Amino acid sequence: MSKLNKADKEKLFNITTGLHLTTNWEHNRALIAALYSENAPELEIATYWTQTSDFVYLTPGAEAIFGNYLQSIKRGDVLQSEHLEPISDLPGCYSMSLKLGGQMLGMLLVQVNDMALPVAEQLLQALIPQFSLARFASEMQEEVEKRTSTDKLTGLWKRSYFNERFREESERLSRSKEVGSVAIMGLDDMAAMVRMMPQDEQNELLEQAGKALRSLLRQTDWVVRWDNFEILFYFPNTAPEAAVEVFSRCVKALSRINPLLQVMIGLCSSAETTSARGLIQMADKRLNLARKDGRRQLVCFASKTTGLQFWEYKV
Repeated sequence: MSKLNKADKEKLFNITTGLHLTTNWEHNRALIAALYSENAPELEIATYWTQTSDFVYLTPGAEAIFGNYLQSIKRGDVLQSEHLEPISDLPGCYSMSLKLGGQMLGMLLVQVNDMALPVAEQLLQALIPQFSLARFASEMQEEVEKRTSTDKLTGLWKRSYFNERFREESERLSRSKEVGSVAIMGLDDMAAMVRMMPQDEQNELLEQAGKALRSLLRQTDWVVRWDNFEILFYFPNTAPEAAVEVFSRCVKALSRINPLLQVMIGLCSSAETTSARGLIQMADKRLNLARKDGRRQLVCFASKTTGLQFWEYKV
């Protein structure tokens, strides 16, 4: 390891003591950019993560330098060396592996301008332990999040959890004479306004919507965060006509929270099919029919006596 002069030692000290990385990668990126721009502006830094094949530009000029390279990178291009090695396609640029306990996490890429390579490597080594640990913690957090049953924001079931359980439930329905109803609710007005709404405002409305729906439904009913602005419902032992009545309460409660929470609903029942996929596809098809009708606060469903029909909720 090269001996550092007094100025380089001060840079190393500033970077080492200034690093406080977390699982919040917006915070991490901003902090790293600030520390290296102030103490080592000669370096432009980016990273490539092996597991997800995504990348992050850590300093202001990194995207212009590494953008094309990272867009075309393959897993086989990931370097295994723990020291800086030249990138053949990018003159003046180097890469080194990012590992934690022998586990390969990715690769750090750096352009070195007017700085001795051994000095640059020591300044980067100050970053790597925390950087790798923060990434590993993020991956573990994401894995735990995937395994939990409920969506953190709305408190509703996650789609993946629902899919696992609903396959079993549809098999049960096919063996019994019980009729259950499946519906997909679209928060279409909110979806149309999403680009003009701050993220925190979107989150607050979705959180309130989830809370309102959970309070109105039975404990045996399933409510799922199906998509960003769609919610799926499964009502066991409930005919479509009874589900229409349940939704009248839901529609009123959501409209009282905010006018943007006006909804369209597609509804079907296991009397029509007991296929898990078939029920979801039918509910989705009827949601689209409701959208095409032109009226608002509408549910599309099928009745034994009158066939396919639309019901408009008056709030």
